[in-house]
Amino acid sequence: MVGLAWRSPKFGDRIYFDDKGKQVRVPKGEGGGTSETNHPYAIVLRDADHPIAKGMPQEWMHAKDQLMFNLRGPAEDVRVLATALCPKTQVHEPTLWTVSFGKGRIVQTPMGHDVFAMRCIGFITTMERSTEWAATGKVTLPIPENFPGPTKASQIAEKKK
Repeated sequence: MVGLAWRSPKFGDRIYFDDKGKQVRVPKGEGGGTSETNHPYAIVLRDADHPIAKGMPQEWMHAKDQLMFNLRGPAEDVRVLATALCPKTQVHEPTLWTVSFGKGRIVQTPMGHDVFAMRCIGFITTMERSTEWAATGKVTLPIPENFPGPTKASQIAEKKK
């Protein structure tokens, strides 16, 4: 249902974007298995017209987080909204995508593996707008003024106990 996930090459196709911004599909059974790196990374919009991404900067910095690569799956009806350049694969790996599933709308992101990453304003905004879109097909939530820029992530403050 999510299109791409942490799977072996036997499970399904892989999608990535090359250095020219072209989407590439690697067939089931070819290439390496899924893994991750852990660092801050720039998110690059690939579909700025989608309601979830509309109004976001073309590139914004996500806080330190796992960057999943070589994600696999049936990859049917996957619409990649954003990617990040992976230092291990040297290609842009999907970081935000939608999947049509019957009449349903699915949004998937491998971002947000821990509390530090989930405090990123970009991640929070993406999750809120994704939830609204999945529920209604529209997005009315604005991009906040403190949304991250291309070189620096922004986060909500950690609450002191």
